[in-house]
Amino acid sequence: MSRTAYIWSTELQTVADQLPANVGRSSMVHGLIHALDLLEDRHHDGARSGAQQNAEQIDADAEVEQDEDEYEDQEREEKPIAAPIPSLSGRATIVSPYERFASETELKRYHDAAYVDYLLGDHSPAAAAAAAESDSDTGASSSSRPRKRMKSDVHGLHYDCPPFPSLSRYATLVAASTLTACDLIANDLTDVAINWDGGRHHAMRNRASGFCYVADAVLGILHLVKTGRSKRRKGRPRVMYLDLDFHYGDGVAQAFLSPTAYPVVIPDGRKPPRPPQVLTLSVHHSAPDFFPPGNKHSKLTEGNTPHPFTLSIPLKSFPSASTYERVWGSIESVRMAFEPDYVVIQLGTDGLPGDRIGQYGNWSIDQPGGIRCCIDRVKSWNLPLCVLGGGGYHHPNTARAWAVATAALIDKELPLQSSIPDHEYFPDYSPSFTFELSQAHVRDENDSQHLEAVNQVFSTISERIGDIVRAHTPKHE
Repeated sequence: MSRTAYIWSTELQTVADQLPANVGRSSMVHGLIHALDLLEDRHHDGARSGAQQNAEQIDADAEVEQDEDEYEDQEREEKPIAAPIPSLSGRATIVSPYERFASETELKRYHDAAYVDYLLGDHSPAAAAAAAESDSDTGASSSSRPRKRMKSDVHGLHYDCPPFPSLSRYATLVAASTLTACDLIANDLTDVAINWDGGRHHAMRNRASGFCYVADAVLGILHLVKTGRSKRRKGRPRVMYLDLDFHYGDGVAQAFLSPTAYPVVIPDGRKPPRPPQVLTLSVHHSAPDFFPPGNKHSKLTEGNTPHPFTLSIPLKSFPSASTYERVWGSIESVRMAFEPDYVVIQLGTDGLPGDRIGQYGNWSIDQPGGIRCCIDRVKSWNLPLCVLGGGGYHHPNTARAWAVATAALIDKELPLQSSIPDHEYFPDYSPSFTFELSQAHVRDENDSQHLEAVNQVFSTISERIGDIVRAHTPKHE
């Protein structure tokens, strides 16, 4: 029985509900999962008190005279003094986000300082009105000059990422929730950590993008490579990031794009460059004018790519579960070649039918290649696992999918024919009031030729990854 942590708090749910692209989604998701009795009602006191003890330890260490950089390194290496998550039959244990991670300092471990300062500023209606009035006055007094770009424009806080009153708390708490999940698996306090409010994979280092304000997945992975450990080899751990959102995970891919160019042919007697600690693989829809704008890394990765650790499997319109099933062998070959110590999976649901943003998806919850099948397979790898949310704009379907995924992660069957339990959001699941989805009656455009091309190129890439990894894998003595 796996130990499973479920990152949740009332405050996290409240601020996540205010995300402009997903107003109210967090309450719908957590409401259904609570109603299904999949969670232990009591928060895990051991983990919470462990965070408090760790904070006290850091305060005590700060009194010791030491170089500032040396202290920063020591602070990052601190391990929480916490009890392991218990193994519960059919339930995950609720863990609140560690408040010590909900800070400006943590955000600046990756994000640009100027962006963080603006992100954590005052975004109340009064402040927004004052900023707009100031910009209007500036434009009126200097009409002959080009308008100076507002900070909101520079940092992407407009259009699809508008500021909202609780933005600063939302940003710090969502980052803290994924950092908490990764901290738990890094310190072997749980086998699986679930954070459905995380997975904001479009946020960039210096700007918001695609409904995403904070790169929580990037922050969590950085924490894993810094504080985690490999049980199978000497040296620092490797992390595999698997993104199944319908949109390309550009923010995470860009964050971990290695500056090293790896040769296709390794000369005899020479070692290739060392592999990076992080491999990213995004399985996503690709089409002209589909967000995010395409680049060379979002296309089908070529076999001779100089970047074999930044991978992409683009899919044509209306991929069904059978399409995901046919490319799963490529995912498995990459995982076996890279030999990760940790896995972080982003499980966006905007590829399900009826999604108002995804639009071109026809994935399913059940069936081989469906969401539950993918979760079962990733779990079968028997590696510490962090499961994140992401896109999903048909809220009842997202709640259905993540409820089924939660059940799978705690080894509990939840047939799609099951009735939605009576709770606050019960009326939103009409007309079926079950976990079944209505599949779109459209043709899956991912033909055999495209899928065979994917698997062929990934066979080549996996061989290259394996050669590089084996050349730099010292074994435990």
